[in-house]
Amino acid sequence: MKTRSLLTTTIAAAVAASSAAHVFAGDGIQNLALGRDVSIAAGTANGAALSTLTDGLFLPAGTHWQSGTVWWSGTESIFEIDLGGTVEVMGAVVQADNNDTYRMWYRDLGSGSYVELWTVGAVGGAGMRTRPNPGNNGEIFYFGSSVLTDSIRIGAIGGDGAHSLSEVQAWGVVPAPGVMALLALGGGLVRGRRR
Repeated sequence: MKTRSLLTTTIAAAVAASSAAHVFAGDGIQNLALGRDVSIAAGTANGAALSTLTDGLFLPAGTHWQSGTVWWSGTESIFEIDLGGTVEVMGAVVQADNNDTYRMWYRDLGSGSYVELWTVGAVGGAGMRTRPNPGNNGEIFYFGSSVLTDSIRIGAIGGDGAHSLSEVQAWGVVPAPGVMALLALGGGLVRGRRR
């Protein structure tokens, strides 16, 4: 157990150092969802192609909720974005119908379950509005701490029952190769000890 604890501490320190370097240096942060595949994890969708959610384009503020958007009724629909491998997600930007609340989750690499990451609240105005700042599509909502994941999900959790999305961005970095090597080593050691 002592070896596992030391390894976990070492991996956590390496990830933290990698995150701190990117946050302070300000380089390398990118929209990790850009051009990535989007699928429906639950429910149904109408309107625009799912690929428009990750095309990097925002609709003009106030655009009608069913004009050029992915839209649905109720809270059953959940959309999944495959991030193309393990990445470090630090923040996000979402453009969605103004008067609804949405939730973003990330896939925990250890358990495979999806964990809450950001509750995207309703905002003023009408139609499509960007969060966190309806007046600035370029402003990123930074999470309390970054997460390592390979996919995110988003869906509506409240509002008037008529929901829509037009853009979902996940901002962060591809972890340094040294961090990925430590994670791979840690996973192998943990699996080996469980046998």
